[in-house]
Amino acid sequence: WFFCVNYGNTNISKGIGLMSFVKKGTKVYSIFYNKCPRCNEGDFFYSHPYHLKKFGLKHFNCEICHLKFEKEPGFFFGSMYVSYALGVGLFVVWWIIQSIFFPEMQAGQMVLIMTVLQIGIAPINLYVSKLTWLNLFVNFNKEYTTEK
Repeated sequence: WFFCVNYGNTNISKGIGLMSFVKKGTKVYSIFYNKCPRCNEGDFFYSHPYHLKKFGLKHFNCEICHLKFEKEPGFFFGSMYVSYALGVGLFVVWWIIQSIFFPEMQAGQMVLIMTVLQIGIAPINLYVSKLTWLNLFVNFNKEYTTEK
């Protein structure tokens, strides 16, 4: 699963599938496992991107190292630039795939598929962009982890 969240006593945030090569203490780990960038242990969002009741709800502080996630009012407005870049990247990848494998596809069909892809990926895009933006400003610090 793309984003892993701790549910009660069950920890499903261990390395799963293709993401098992990502090591704790890296920014990639923090982004893809929904973890605090400073300690890589506390959750950033309350749930995975497609949980409709808790969509987009994030913790104000890390429950492990007490890092305040929103540095100042409007801090996450900068994540819109990251979100835009991710959206453009998805479009470019789709354009290349379409050009190679479906060269006869009409423009209307291509736009329709791209629109559905963008809407379907929008929750993941929001989560990844906010975590990426925060990771640009906060570095991992082993002193804040609970592991010794």
